[in-house]
Amino acid sequence: MPFDWLKSFHQDIQKAPDYAEKTLAAYRLGIRSKGSIRGVRIEVDGDGCPASRALDPRAEYSPDDAPHLPLPDCAKGLHCRCVYRPVMAYEPPVDEG
Repeated sequence: MPFDWLKSFHQDIQKAPDYAEKTLAAYRLGIRSKGSIRGVRIEVDGDGCPASRALDPRAEYSPDDAPHLPLPDCAKGLHCRCVYRPVMAYEPPVDEG
């Protein structure tokens, strides 16, 4: 995939203490501006903490309701590899069945 390097980059950098607030605020603006962003999904680290593995990777959140990353029980703290990803308006809804 052409953007694998970007995915790896986002997962590998240490998160700023305000990562959740800034990232979710940016997605919130994208939604309010009637852009292509419909919501937020959390891309869970495959080797992550039990708290992150308990999250439904298909779940779609409003930026106001998304769990804050890093999760409170994450042993990796600011080195957590879970990241927010936008859910685009043109994406079909994920089948939860």
